[in-house]
Amino acid sequence: MTVSAGAKFGNSFERWLELHLRVLMLAPAMLVLLTLTIFPSIYMIVAAVTRISPNPDLPWQFAGADNFLRLLTDEQFHVGLWNTLLFTVFAVSTEFLLGLGLALLLDRYIRRLNFLKTVLMLPMMLPPVAVAITWKLIYEPQFGVLNEIMFRLGLPLQAWAGDVRLAMFSVIVADVWQWTPFMFLLMLAGLASLPDEPYEAAAIDGASAWRQFWDLTLPFLKPIIAIALLLRIMDALRLFDLVFILTGGGPADRTKTLSLYIYQVAYRFADPSYAAAISLFVLFMTVAFSTWFIKRMRLAD
Repeated sequence: MTVSAGAKFGNSFERWLELHLRVLMLAPAMLVLLTLTIFPSIYMIVAAVTRISPNPDLPWQFAGADNFLRLLTDEQFHVGLWNTLLFTVFAVSTEFLLGLGLALLLDRYIRRLNFLKTVLMLPMMLPPVAVAITWKLIYEPQFGVLNEIMFRLGLPLQAWAGDVRLAMFSVIVADVWQWTPFMFLLMLAGLASLPDEPYEAAAIDGASAWRQFWDLTLPFLKPIIAIALLLRIMDALRLFDLVFILTGGGPADRTKTLSLYIYQVAYRFADPSYAAAISLFVLFMTVAFSTWFIKRMRLAD
């Protein structure tokens, strides 16, 4: 009887283990995910609707929508929002056009020049902090490489990252240098997957290369273009590292982004509740744009 009962228990345990083995193997990863994402998200939502005092001994006070209404009258928030949108539009557009252009240019020759693909991908592999420090040295007014070239060409020297007219342009150039390879890589992969038959038929019909590009290449690449643009826009909307090191948000707040403003509100002004409200606004803005963009691309199909 004892042996029979033990055998039944063993068989039932083995069946239970087979059914739940996948859950048990995923449990540690799920626990880490919950700890690192769900809890901070809940904390941010709670903080956004409360008023947290810098004194940890004082209790939190419920503020309702006060922190969100404050966004409507906060001029610094408006400046950060405008700068973020300005940077996103110009940086992502330039990266897309350059990436697509390089991919089209090198599509036929990239197999022979594999080393060139590796070189083009190097900026994307660097940490954003390293990129920011590199370009800070390039833009250095007295000893920077860029002003040295300007001097040798007989052109006036510029305070690239310190001039109100050039600061945002300088940040965009640094970002374009780092992330154009990302666009290039995705566009090149898309071009490599295109079928040959439509192009052969178009060539027989006498279609020019420009006509083939508009009627065949762009429609075929539309899903990849949508993914590439969506990923880069979502990343550009939360730009922080590059601006923090390169310009610090200056001069005259010309490069202050929303992410940098969130950092200043939370740590310099000691107002984590308002910082959480701005963070939620950025999150909702990103989600809303992503949803609209995906629906737009589906309707276009």
